[in-house]
Amino acid sequence: MDVPLGQDPIVSIVLSQEGGQARCTLAVRGQHVQSATAAGTFGRATCTGRPPRSEGGSGS
Repeated sequence: MDVPLGQDPIVSIVLSQEGGQARCTLAVRGQHVQSATAAGTFGRATCTGRPPRSEGGSGS
C-alpha cells in the first residue's frame, strides 16, 4: 500500500469472532518502522509511523 505524501501511514487489523492470527508490518522508504500481531477473537493490531522529513534540505 502506498500512502500519499504528507500523510502518516496507518495499518489496522481487526479479527472476527472466529479469531485467528494476523500481523502487520510497516516500512517507510524501505526501513522497518513497526510491527504488531493480532490474535484470538476480535484481536486487534495497529501499525503507525511518521514519514521521514524530506531529503535534500539545507537543515537549520
